[in-house]
Amino acid sequence: MFLNKNSTTESAITRKLFQKAMLTMLVAELSGAVTAIIDGILTGSFLGSTALAACGLGAPYYSIASIISGILMVGCTNLCTRAIGAGDRKALSSTFSLTVLLGAILSGLLALAGVIFPAVFALMFGAGGASKEVFAETASYLRGVFIGAPGFILFVILTPILQLDGDSFRPKLASFVCAVVDVAGDLLNLYVFRGGVFGMGLASSVSHYAALLVVLSHFLKKDSLFHFSMPEFKPASVLPLLKDGLPRAVCMLCRGILPVLLNALLLRVIGDMGVTAYSAMSSTTFLVGALGWGIGGAVLIMGGMMAGEQDVNGLKTVIKTALSDILAGVSVLAVIVFICAPYLSTLFIPQGGEAGRMAAAAIRCYAVSLPFLALNVSAANYCQSVSRLLGANLINIGIEAAFTAVMAYLLSSFLGVFGVWLAFPVGQALLSIVILLTVIIKKDKDKNGEEAYMLLPKDFGIPEEDRLELSPATMDEVTGLSEKAYTFCAERGISEKNANKLALCVEEMAGNVIEHGFNDGKPHHMDVRVLVKGDTVILRLRDDCRHFDLREKVKKWTPDPEHPEKYMGIRMVLQMAKDIAYTNTMNTNNLIITI
Repeated sequence: MFLNKNSTTESAITRKLFQKAMLTMLVAELSGAVTAIIDGILTGSFLGSTALAACGLGAPYYSIASIISGILMVGCTNLCTRAIGAGDRKALSSTFSLTVLLGAILSGLLALAGVIFPAVFALMFGAGGASKEVFAETASYLRGVFIGAPGFILFVILTPILQLDGDSFRPKLASFVCAVVDVAGDLLNLYVFRGGVFGMGLASSVSHYAALLVVLSHFLKKDSLFHFSMPEFKPASVLPLLKDGLPRAVCMLCRGILPVLLNALLLRVIGDMGVTAYSAMSSTTFLVGALGWGIGGAVLIMGGMMAGEQDVNGLKTVIKTALSDILAGVSVLAVIVFICAPYLSTLFIPQGGEAGRMAAAAIRCYAVSLPFLALNVSAANYCQSVSRLLGANLINIGIEAAFTAVMAYLLSSFLGVFGVWLAFPVGQALLSIVILLTVIIKKDKDKNGEEAYMLLPKDFGIPEEDRLELSPATMDEVTGLSEKAYTFCAERGISEKNANKLALCVEEMAGNVIEHGFNDGKPHHMDVRVLVKGDTVILRLRDDCRHFDLREKVKKWTPDPEHPEKYMGIRMVLQMAKDIAYTNTMNTNNLIITI
């Protein structure tokens, strides 16, 4: 029996794509954080503690807007990564178009409701228990930020799409433009227009539209993988999108409910000063918590792609990379934030005093919770990527509303306001323990090693003995892989004719990548997977070289009598294969050949 000794459990390409996806999702998370932080700093410094409290009470706006953006972004990302994994470009275009249209309609309705009924939203967000002045300021601020709902929501939806389409530059540029426009708008509001907190909210809205324009410029490219066409509104097409995005919606709903609950608790325990301190902490958490949410977002994107390909080893790489990033990145960030908490609090409460000390304590408690938060968000998104939607929903409820809110109410009863801050690390740590115990209890006894703890469906993936996975880097390794692929297929009952076809496809396509893709002097990687499903053999190749669609090359080729051998190997592959699917996503070539 042929032993798959050279199969790889960790792919350099998958790790590389994970880091790219993490950075992009970090930018998406920061889109709301940038404006919230800028508003918080300038409002606290120039408009006073009452205005800062109003901004804090208005913060759930971003969570409400994120319910719409989240459900569509995650649903679209999940369906698109699965379509990419399956090589289905028609499903890719349909999902994208439907998402954009729904996003535009729903965000427009949200903006209209917020502009007409800002006082209603202020009551919903817990401002009813504050002073009349704070309540009025909250309603005014909300009217300003609700105007920008379409810009914010569509920006968040489209940012991961740009990453899938290989554009990691525009999301960063858009975030920078957003910050610059917001600062300029806030300063003009403070020194020229004197529009108070309404002007601060309006400046944020304008900055989100500016960021959206940068993102939209991507779709002017002719070679974009995503093209908008008017979709049909059918339950069969809408429901999968909403179903896949539901866990994110639950998460953002709970993320919006938590500050409402805590603001009400703080007003009861200590009054407006507690809300002011919590506002300073919330503005800080938008920034420092973004890394953990970014890692979780990368788990969603890469996990969905690996799940679409039924790639168990790819999922292992995603899990290990996420854990490594949490340990090396989030834990270090937590220590830095803990040490710098007093200085961070003065950015929002420059006058210091009891409110400043309270905010510093809150920020330190949140810093301790950061590694646990990142782990919990990653666990929720991993569950979603492997279709464990119930688990994803329960974890998302636990992250915000359940564990943190419940612990805040319990601990505050005998620790006062400090109990509210302590609820963040205690709640997140308890949830992490529950997740770990659940993974142990749910161990699949029919599987061995790490795979037994991955919560995979029973029919997920190809058994290890029926898959060959290698990462050749030289022509000699490609030749050896071709021979191994033939033996691998023959020993699994594949006909000699099809085994030979597969071996030839491996040699031609992997060899073509080495010869023409690895020759630019830059470091490159290639992953090759051979999968046996009954009488069918599937060859999957992924490389991070320049764009190369073999079908397009052959289609554009004009026969040359002097060089009749040109593209001979590729033309032979096209003739031998039952089906060929190709996508270029996240600047990688993904080729699926069915024999």
